[in-house]
Amino acid sequence: MADDPHPNETLSQELQRLVGQAAPGAPLSLNVLLAGTGGRGLFLVVMLLCLPFITPIPLPGVSTVLGLVIGVLAVRLALGLPPRLPKSLGERSLEGGFTQKVLSASVKILRVIEKLARPRRSTWLAWPAVRFVNAALVALMAFLLMLPFPPFPPFTNSLPAYSILLLAASMMEEDGVLIWAGYLVSAGTIAYLLVILSALEAAFLRLFHSLFAVLLG
Repeated sequence: MADDPHPNETLSQELQRLVGQAAPGAPLSLNVLLAGTGGRGLFLVVMLLCLPFITPIPLPGVSTVLGLVIGVLAVRLALGLPPRLPKSLGERSLEGGFTQKVLSASVKILRVIEKLARPRRSTWLAWPAVRFVNAALVALMAFLLMLPFPPFPPFTNSLPAYSILLLAASMMEEDGVLIWAGYLVSAGTIAYLLVILSALEAAFLRLFHSLFAVLLG
C-alpha cells in the first residue's frame, strides 16, 4: 500500500481535511479519496460505502453497485495490489452533495470507530494468510450485500454492511479483539441470509404450485 501522506493524522482528521480542501459542492472521486488518505484509504472508502446501509431498510439497486466496489477493493487487498479502483469505478466523480453531506457525517462515525478500535493483540493479524482470509471475508460480505433481495425482509443490506464495517475497522487499526466481533456478525449474517433465502424459495414454490394448480383446474 502507498505511504500515508499525513502519518500523524487519524483517519477522521484526514477525511475532514479532504472535505475541507474541496470547494463547496465540488465533486470528489473514490480514487482521489484513496490517494488522499494513503494506505488506510482503502478501509476508509470501504467503510464510507457501507454507510447507506446502516438502517434495516434494504436498498437493492444501490447495494449492487456499492457492493461491487467494496468487493473489488477487498479482492485487491487480498492479492496485495495497490488500493485503487478501475477508472470506470474510481474516476467517476461523486456529487457535490455527497461530498459535503455524507463525507462530513462520516467524520463523526469514524471518530466513534476510532474510540472502539485500537491496536491490541494484533500480531497474528499481520500474518499474510490471516490478512488474505480477512480480505476474502470482506469480499464475501460485499457479495452478500450485492444480492438483489426484495425490499420486505429487513437487515438484508445492513447485516453485511455491519460485518464489513467491523472487519475493515479492525484491519485498519490492527485490533485483534474487535475483529472477533466482525467474525461473529459475519457468521450471523450468513445464517440469517440463508434463512431468508430458504423462506423465499419456499414462498416461490408455493406460489408456483398454486398457479400451476389454477391453470390445470
